[in-house]
Amino acid sequence: MMKTPFFILAGASIALGCAATEQPIQRTAPDSARNSFAREAAALLMDTSVHELRGQLSVKVRNTDPNDPEAPLVDRPVTHPADPGPHTYLGVMHAEVGALRTLLGDTIPVSIEDDRVFLGRPEVLVIGHRHGADLYVPVRLFARVYGAYVRTHCPLANCADVWPRDILQHMKDARYLNSAGVLEGYLEGLLQGVNVRRLPTG
Repeated sequence: MMKTPFFILAGASIALGCAATEQPIQRTAPDSARNSFAREAAALLMDTSVHELRGQLSVKVRNTDPNDPEAPLVDRPVTHPADPGPHTYLGVMHAEVGALRTLLGDTIPVSIEDDRVFLGRPEVLVIGHRHGADLYVPVRLFARVYGAYVRTHCPLANCADVWPRDILQHMKDARYLNSAGVLEGYLEGLLQGVNVRRLPTG
């Protein structure tokens, strides 16, 4: 058996030692975007057991500003009790039931029993939760009974826009068929007669 000369082994050991000592130290730069997002989420957090996050709720209304003729709609904050206000509950946007009834009107029969809300004829059931005496219900489910579409957005899904039935119909009739409310409202069965293969261009 051939033996490896000692000077080769020694040279290899020195080379490996140099390589080990010359390797740069890996330093992890702080992720400012991640830290900023974490601080934002912490500021919104209301309850750590069910992960409630403070939210924003607005309603789409017709734009009557003559200085902004190109925007058919604008967002208007929904009048709502301030504490705790609209928020996510287990990842779902909730709002106070009275505020939603004021927004959507009294065209639908509503019966409230504890945390249960019975709506319409035939009745459907929406289950909410309470903050003190106020009952909070899932915005999307509640509004759907009124023919309204609710679009949730923001990175934490804690922002929601309500598109009332008359606004959906107005946007369809005015041929704003590329709008998110019309396309998604049609997808959810809240509008009829939208040909998605012949949408306006330009």
